[in-house]
Amino acid sequence: MSQLTVSPRPVASTAQGRVEGLAAGNSLAFKGVPYARARRFMPPEPPEGWSGVRPAVSFGPSALQTNANPPSGPPYVILPQIPRPDGAPPPPIPESEHCQYLNIWTPALRDGGKRPVMVWLHGGFFYGGTGSTVDGSALAGRGDVVVVSLNHRLNVFGFCDLRQFGSEFAHSGNAGMLDIVAALEWIRDNIEEFGGDPGRVLVFGTSGGGMKTAFLMASPASHGLFHRAAAQSGPGLRFMEPDRSRAATELLFRELGLGQGDVGALLEMPAKRLLAGYHAVAAILKPGRFIDLPCFAPVLDPELLPRHPFSPDAAPATQAIPMILGWNAQEMSFFMGNDPAGFALDEAQLEARMESLFADKASDLLSLYRAAYPAAQPSQLWIQAHSDYSIMLPVLAQAERRVAAHSTPTWVYRLDFPSPALGGKLGALHTLEGNLLFNQPGSARALLGDGAAPAELARTMSSAWVHFAAEGNLDVGLSKGAAWPAYDLEDRPVMLFDTHCTLAFDPIGEIRQALSEFLTA
Repeated sequence: MSQLTVSPRPVASTAQGRVEGLAAGNSLAFKGVPYARARRFMPPEPPEGWSGVRPAVSFGPSALQTNANPPSGPPYVILPQIPRPDGAPPPPIPESEHCQYLNIWTPALRDGGKRPVMVWLHGGFFYGGTGSTVDGSALAGRGDVVVVSLNHRLNVFGFCDLRQFGSEFAHSGNAGMLDIVAALEWIRDNIEEFGGDPGRVLVFGTSGGGMKTAFLMASPASHGLFHRAAAQSGPGLRFMEPDRSRAATELLFRELGLGQGDVGALLEMPAKRLLAGYHAVAAILKPGRFIDLPCFAPVLDPELLPRHPFSPDAAPATQAIPMILGWNAQEMSFFMGNDPAGFALDEAQLEARMESLFADKASDLLSLYRAAYPAAQPSQLWIQAHSDYSIMLPVLAQAERRVAAHSTPTWVYRLDFPSPALGGKLGALHTLEGNLLFNQPGSARALLGDGAAPAELARTMSSAWVHFAAEGNLDVGLSKGAAWPAYDLEDRPVMLFDTHCTLAFDPIGEIRQALSEFLTA
C-alpha cells in the first residue's frame, strides 16, 4: 500500500462536484457531503450538483427527532447521568427534515488503495440518533480502511406508511431505508476517489443500526451494494406488518386533528408540528420489548422488503452475506435511567420483577440465574435476566436461523468488559462497544475507564472488524492467539471480549434453553 500523505486542504471529486475536506490525525475527513435529496415522504433523488469546490469540513444536520415537550422526570437512557469532562458540554447538533449527508474518513485520495469500506449505521432504533457523533479518524488512520457514517430520515419523516392513499406514497413507510440505499449507491459510484473498494463494503451498526443492517440484507433494493454485515446488540428478526403500520398512521391523523387520509395537510404542515404529532403517537404506542417496533419503523413491502429478514427463518436474500452478531453482557442497564429502584432491589423485589417478565417460569429461571451467578446481588440478577431476555435471546436466534439455513458463516461474540461508570453498577451496558470498534477509547474514558486495558481491547475489536471488512471472514487469531470459529448448533462458540479474550462454548447454555420459549418473533 502506498505511503499515507496528508494534505491540509484535500480536495476530492464526486459525481456532483468537488469537495474540500480537512486533515484528521493520520487520515483525511470529508464531512457533510450530500448523497441525496428528497421531498417529504418521497423516495430520495440524486443531490443537485455544484460548481467550484464545496466545503466538507463540518457534519450535516441530523434528522428531526428532538421532542420539544419531553415527559417529566429523568430520561430512560442512563448516559446523561455519567459525568462529562469539565468544560465539555455536548454541542447541539442541528436537526433538519433534509438530512441526507454522509461523512468519509480515508487514509488517502486517488492512490489506488482499493481499501475495504466500513459503513456505520447509527443506533436509536428508527426514531432518533445520528451519524454525526462518531469519529472514524482512528480507524482510517491505520491506513487500511475507509470509514463512512451517514444520516437519514427517521420517525414520521422516514417511516410514515401512506401507501393506502395513493401510488405516489407506495414506499413512504420505508423512505428512511431508501435514504440508506441511496447512500450505498453514492458510495458505490464515488468511493474509489476516496481510496475505497466498492466491491468490499461492510455495513455495521449497533442497536437500531443492526436492525437497519438486517433490513438491507433482506431487501432487493440493496442487493450487491454491500458484501459483509455486522450487527452489534441490534437483532433484526422482523419488522412491521402493514396493518400495524396503517394503524399508527391513522392514529397520527387523529392526534394532529386531521381527517383520515388528509395527506395534503401532512405535506404542507410545519415540520415541528408533524414531529410533535409523532411524539404523541409514540407515547401511546410504546414497545413491549426490545425487538418490538410499534410505530413508524420499516414495514413489509412487496418490492423493498418482501418478507421478514430472520422470522420465522433466514430469508434467502440474507444467506449469502457473512455476518458478525453479538451483544453486551448487561445491555439493559443502559435503559434504566428512570429506574433507580432497579439498582437497589431486595430479594422480594427481584422475585416480583421476575414474575412480571416470566410469569410461572420465574422461579425456575431465578434458580438458574442464582446458580450461574452465585455472588450476584438481586439487582445484578435482574439486570442480567432482563438483558438476556431482551437482547441475547433474539441475537442468538438470528445466528441459529442463519446456521439452520446453511448461510455463509456467522461469528458470534459477547462483550463482557464492565464499565466502571456510576460505581460499576452498569456492567457491560448497551452501546459500550462503539468507541472500542472505532478504536477511540480515549473519547469514552468515563465509560471505559483509564489505563491500558480499554486501549488494548479497542485494538483487538477494531482489528477484527477491519479484517472482516477486508476478507469477509475471521480466520485469524485475536490477541494472544485466541481463535474465533464460526457459529454452529453443536458447539455454539462465542467469543468473549474482555481484558482477556476467551472463547466459550454455549455460555449459560441452560439459561439459553430455558429462555428460548419466550422468543415470539
